[in-house]
Amino acid sequence: MKLEGSCGRGCILSMSPRRHNLFVLILPLLRMTGLLAPLVRYHQWRMRVAGALMKRFGTESMMPVWCSSRFTRHQRVLVRLGFMVEREFALARRAIHGKAFFTLVKAKFPDGYWSCAASGRRVIVTAPVSQISEWEQFVSEYDLQTR
Repeated sequence: MKLEGSCGRGCILSMSPRRHNLFVLILPLLRMTGLLAPLVRYHQWRMRVAGALMKRFGTESMMPVWCSSRFTRHQRVLVRLGFMVEREFALARRAIHGKAFFTLVKAKFPDGYWSCAASGRRVIVTAPVSQISEWEQFVSEYDLQTR
């Protein structure tokens, strides 16, 4: 299994260089003033609310765009704040098989604080930094399983 990171600057989700530089200046100030923790909690809460809305709509084809974009917007902020990270995993031995893979993912990570896109032998995960080692282990074990 191969683990690939995000861009060299630590941000992954379409931030212009100017906004990135501004954010790099503001982030330490948020930490020093103690405002980072409440900001993270706020975006966690909003992401959780958006996730609950997404579950109510069911499938992606029935879900309005605003619903999933709300989840994504708060997730991006949490990535920028350093609470979440995006990682790409490449499977060496087997390919992803749709619903079976996502059933296993939902059983292993029931909290809903993550997003996962999988296709062929690639898995892209956005999850809390504290969960990334669990994701690495999960994807590695999935790759080693025989069908």
